[in-house]
Amino acid sequence: MKRDWELIRKILFKLALTSLDNGGIKGFPPAVVEYHYLLLKQSQLIDSQHKLTWQGHEFLDKIRNDTAWNKIKQTIKTKGIDLSFEAITLAGKSLLIALLAK
Repeated sequence: MKRDWELIRKILFKLALTSLDNGGIKGFPPAVVEYHYLLLKQSQLIDSQHKLTWQGHEFLDKIRNDTAWNKIKQTIKTKGIDLSFEAITLAGKSLLIALLAK
């Protein structure tokens, strides 16, 4: 199964507000959501109680804003790089640095 970054983002948004059961993302099959929960746990973005960790909050802050998220995705795509956790994190940091330098 392939990672769905839009689903991951939706899960993180929901968990920032409240805990959620594995089947709780509208429009996605429960098995797909459950798989993405597992990925988020493995990457230590959420804990075993489906709550965001510090790292999860930090990552969500990089991708929370729709404009920033779209710019991050576009930057990665333009460079011909696969959308990965590391690429998203680095592009988010680069965007923040560029905004702060203005």
